[in-house]
Amino acid sequence: MDNNGSILYAARRGITLPQLKENGVIPSQSQLKLLQLYDLIRVEDDRITTAFPVVGPEVMGPLREKIQLAAAGLAHRMIAEVRGIREELQRRGHPGHDYAVVFGHAVDGLLWEQLRAADMVPTTELTLKRPLWNGAFWAIHPPIPAGAGVNELPGEASTLIMIWTESTREALWEVAHSEATQNLLNNPTRQSKIPVLETDRSDALHLHSTTIAEIIAETIRVSPQAQELLADFPDATPQECTLIVAHELIWAIMEALVTAGHLEPLAEQGKAARKNLNEHLLIRVSG
Repeated sequence: MDNNGSILYAARRGITLPQLKENGVIPSQSQLKLLQLYDLIRVEDDRITTAFPVVGPEVMGPLREKIQLAAAGLAHRMIAEVRGIREELQRRGHPGHDYAVVFGHAVDGLLWEQLRAADMVPTTELTLKRPLWNGAFWAIHPPIPAGAGVNELPGEASTLIMIWTESTREALWEVAHSEATQNLLNNPTRQSKIPVLETDRSDALHLHSTTIAEIIAETIRVSPQAQELLADFPDATPQECTLIVAHELIWAIMEALVTAGHLEPLAEQGKAARKNLNEHLLIRVSG
């Protein structure tokens, strides 16, 4: 099923099975059924249509210019909160973890809680129709260069938040599946190398992160600039538009904060990334 991508791209505006075969793409019936199961395609008679937004450079080029402008303004409004996070981490003896907290807890964590609470992004709750996985798919070209992401590993007493890049993905996978990590999550306060954050407003890291998430969510919800961005996406629901724009926006915000010197970038390359792998990590404890 390695040609799933070819099927989805060819079907972005609808295509018949004979037309697919003319283009050298020959899907099996089981393959099409699986793509239908995950709501990746719609099939009507012999016509297949990709069931999620596919956005190319003709849209993304001008849109990203607008997103960078919006991100610069948001980054400026967040400076005091980012400074508060850096100062608190310095006080705790974790000066290299500011990117992990701002990205892993605030903009790629609490922000989604804010948007879900406002019913602005698709739900991820399992349903009878989607019993295995429920989320949203979209395809963007060109991709974000050197984009980062967040994975969470729940444990008995805490959750490990991992900020991955292409250079650290495999190393973090090894960390996540180690016995030492499981022991760590059972007793997170018995170590001092990774900051522990409590989801309670008495925790300064959480308090500043919550304010950052509120600033971004409110901007997406009500600002004319954000509404203009959301209107630029064709063939997407309002919730899908918000999901796509928010992802693009948070990457641009992080870049703006790093460029302006308000955050230290993560070590991303080879030995430097592995040496500083702890800086990609954060432990969250429910308050």
